[in-house]
Amino acid sequence: MNFSEEVKSQVLKVKHESLCCKKALLAAFLRTAGSIGVKGGNIGIEMATDIKEVADRISAIIKELYGLTPVYSKSVDKPKRKDRTVFSCIDKNSIYLLIDLGIIEVDKEGANIKLNVNWETVEDDCCKTAYIRGAFLGSGSVTLPKDDGSSTTGYHLEFVFTNYQTATDFCEILSEVYFMPKLIERKETYIVYLKTIDEITELLAVMGADEAVEKIVGLAAKKEAKNNYNRKLNCEISNMSKQMSASAKQINAVLKIREVLGLDSLPENLQTVAKARLQNKDLTMVELADKLKITKSCLNHRLRKIVEISENI
Repeated sequence: MNFSEEVKSQVLKVKHESLCCKKALLAAFLRTAGSIGVKGGNIGIEMATDIKEVADRISAIIKELYGLTPVYSKSVDKPKRKDRTVFSCIDKNSIYLLIDLGIIEVDKEGANIKLNVNWETVEDDCCKTAYIRGAFLGSGSVTLPKDDGSSTTGYHLEFVFTNYQTATDFCEILSEVYFMPKLIERKETYIVYLKTIDEITELLAVMGADEAVEKIVGLAAKKEAKNNYNRKLNCEISNMSKQMSASAKQINAVLKIREVLGLDSLPENLQTVAKARLQNKDLTMVELADKLKITKSCLNHRLRKIVEISENI
């Protein structure tokens, strides 16, 4: 089970007591995972999902609200893809479900599909939340950073819509519960998405996926700890490299003076430091200063003087 399926399983555990919230969840699911079907002159809805438990929940709501019993079948969209659960409601009464949810309107000229969200369905905040859950069950997905093995794009949560108007209406629903989604077009679909870890965890919490929130928070903490460790390690390596480079420069300077002028040509204080540097090549500045019982700044000054003398030879 991938992470998106884990989230959907958690969302399914949320119980909706009020009929209005059940209707909102159903409307969103049909908008994202359903398509209008016609059979024997009857207009109805065909739905598909990768998770049978989702189909069972939606079917139960349809039966409770409208007395209709969806018919199940299976299909495989692509090679090597697991079976999808396909279920439909197409009979003489199914059109009333679509009319009630604001998906179809009927006038003198016949039945027309409405692309706008039926705002009466999401009038209350609880219904907005239920609508978001339904949309996620229908076409939502969440991906995690590369460390989890799920994605190379970082944290990402999205909903897929087949038309622009429904997608923009859904963005408005999210904004009314204090989210700031982005909308893009991708291969003839419209993607409503969130990218920041804060908004993603907040939305998952709103949908009732608390275990998913805990998992993301844990991954983020682990990643932050790893980044802190790497920063510290890189800093230490950089400092060590600088120390080794400085030490090599100092030793080369002492060797040059010894070869050309002789160390006896140096003042006594510099001569002592020069000999100590040659005899203790691996010591850091702090360790060498302690050994000579002088301050680090004093040692640094004398070594700079030695380097300067070597450069002027």
